[in-house]
Amino acid sequence: MIEETRARLLQLLRERAFRQGDFTLASGEKSDYYIDGKMIEVHPEGAALIGTAIYEQIKDLAVDAMGGLAVGAVPLVASAAVVCYQHGLQIEGFWVREASKSHGTKKLIEGRLPPDARVVILDDVITSGGSAQQAIDAVLAAGAKVVKIIALVDRQRGAKELFERQGYDYQPMFTKDELFEHAQ
Repeated sequence: MIEETRARLLQLLRERAFRQGDFTLASGEKSDYYIDGKMIEVHPEGAALIGTAIYEQIKDLAVDAMGGLAVGAVPLVASAAVVCYQHGLQIEGFWVREASKSHGTKKLIEGRLPPDARVVILDDVITSGGSAQQAIDAVLAAGAKVVKIIALVDRQRGAKELFERQGYDYQPMFTKDELFEHAQ
């Protein structure tokens, strides 16, 4: 990731997304801090920086698509798709629903996932890796190959180890330690 992009993203995370207090996470686990990635994902500069950071990580991977579990991946996919297009890369975006739609096409995966696609899984804030794993399972079942997993922030609660055991290339943009280090 370009150093200026990384420094500004970290600053935005600290200013807009990082909170200390008493929180209950989606897993039910209690935490004394919370990272609300959407607070920079929907910010104009934040969205542009995130798209650029993802582009820098995937530009040489020869991937066909990028996506992850809705809702966490949707703004990341949109930002990255725009930046990739601006650089001449035609990388499709997709996202995986928690459950198949009960009407219409009844799809589990929204967007175009080409047959035998090489994909990058995106997530905003990863704790143990469960949400990203749901997306991985869905794209594998659809015949895709996971080339890389990228998170905006890794809370360092087991995701890295989970993905390493499975042989995936996992690259968080930031870790919880980095956020705390810069919070002092």
